[in-house]
Amino acid sequence: MASGMLRYALRRMLWAIPTLFGISLVVFFVTSLLPDPAADLPKRAAALAASDPDAYDALEEQRRARYLDLPAFFNATPKDVRSRAIAAMHHIAANDDQAALGAHQLAKMGGAALPYVLPSLDDLPPAERARVAIALAPVGLRMGTAEEDRLSDPNSAILFWSRFWEDRALDFTGPALHRAVHRLVLHTTDLRERDLLEVDTYALSAVIPAMHETDDREAIRALAALASHVSGRHGEIAFDADDDALRRAVNGWDAWWQVHESDYVAYDGAARIAATTLQTRYGKWIFGATTGRLGTSAIDGVPIADKLRARTPVTLLLTALALLASYAIAVPIGALTAWWRGRPVDVTLAIVLFAMYSLPTFWAAQLLAHTYAPTHGVARPMDLRHTAETLWRLALPVVALMLGSLATLSRYQRAAVLETIGLDYVRTAKAKGASAFRQVVVHALRNAMLPVVTLTGLQFPALLGGAFVVEEVFAVPGIGYETMRAVEAHDAAWLVAIALVTAVITTIALIASDVAYGMLDPRVREATATPRGGRA
Repeated sequence: MASGMLRYALRRMLWAIPTLFGISLVVFFVTSLLPDPAADLPKRAAALAASDPDAYDALEEQRRARYLDLPAFFNATPKDVRSRAIAAMHHIAANDDQAALGAHQLAKMGGAALPYVLPSLDDLPPAERARVAIALAPVGLRMGTAEEDRLSDPNSAILFWSRFWEDRALDFTGPALHRAVHRLVLHTTDLRERDLLEVDTYALSAVIPAMHETDDREAIRALAALASHVSGRHGEIAFDADDDALRRAVNGWDAWWQVHESDYVAYDGAARIAATTLQTRYGKWIFGATTGRLGTSAIDGVPIADKLRARTPVTLLLTALALLASYAIAVPIGALTAWWRGRPVDVTLAIVLFAMYSLPTFWAAQLLAHTYAPTHGVARPMDLRHTAETLWRLALPVVALMLGSLATLSRYQRAAVLETIGLDYVRTAKAKGASAFRQVVVHALRNAMLPVVTLTGLQFPALLGGAFVVEEVFAVPGIGYETMRAVEAHDAAWLVAIALVTAVITTIALIASDVAYGMLDPRVREATATPRGGRA
């Protein structure tokens, strides 16, 4: 029996894989309907980059944060730092209408582009070589390797970059980079930071992963400061930052790297093959969802994964308590009203339950809040370790949330008990002199519970949706309360993440309900395990 139940449970869980895949496609399609904040940017990128580089960067960041610069599902020619740097160099050398944009992009790619640009300088005619060398001036200034006068003069710039590559080419290799980062992590010194600053953005591919590989706070701060300097992103970590601030900063760098990795890394071999699917909107989105890299909130810059970890347990606890309370009250009410059918108690409870079912959740929540909790309105952190305080704060929200579910379940339970009471084995028990309590509880209710159990998979998603409203009314700091703030702030990243999370929770609830029904009724397991038209 145990092995049969295990096979049944595994079979139901395997069905969740295509279900979740379909859900991910639906949620991804919904995200594609969100308006593009700068749909016309590709057409006016060159002019805007020349006239207002900061405005161009801001608009490009908005688009790239949602991967709108990538194809939807398949990328036949994934861009990396090599292809971007070579394209920018050709525009600068040709001095065409994309030259200003190319120079801006080359300066942002920085040291990561040098292994593909500097070896090609000698192959360019003198005038084109001079334009490219001068375009690299911001990179040299950021590295601190030369003064502006030297980098802005064509002949001096060409000579500087030629000698620079002769002397420092070996520093722009993987082993040398990882060795330099490892030395900095072991012991942070100004000289070791200087070594990494002189390879500029080339260091990012090792610096950002290193933030996760060490517990040394000083090393993490040094790595973050280095990444901020070379990338231009404000991601420094304050000296007195607590553990939560430190973790948020590191997660913020992870989210940024997921968007910008192709600007600083070249794809070769298997990585290039993988990029055809991963360097797409769906690939980036599903990879971020499965690895917990869901981006940062537009409201406060906190990583969405951190917010979900803090707020999801509150909402799940609220929903679970409402579901348990609904069943605990609805099952006996349904059984008693079925046994007392037609009597004044049955009629009275039917009217009361119908009225409860008719009450909108938000109206019941507002009524309870203004009557018993007049100071509601501002969400306060909830420490789930303090059980008594948590249950007290959730008492009224649970009551408001469970009213409609209680009414529905009790009527279903009443109908199921009424159907069971008329069966032969209940009449036989009555004829043998079984008490009314034994007839209802032992013989009728146990079998009448099966249809009601199947409703758990439907009631849980309904209660989860109602929890969003209840949390807003009672200022419960769950995902519903945070979602309302995200709607107000047009925080698309949170809305997309919460759509996926609630879809996954709903799927798990439905599968759990299916498995529970199979455990309670062996006939369901046998019917599912037996092939159609054959034998098990």
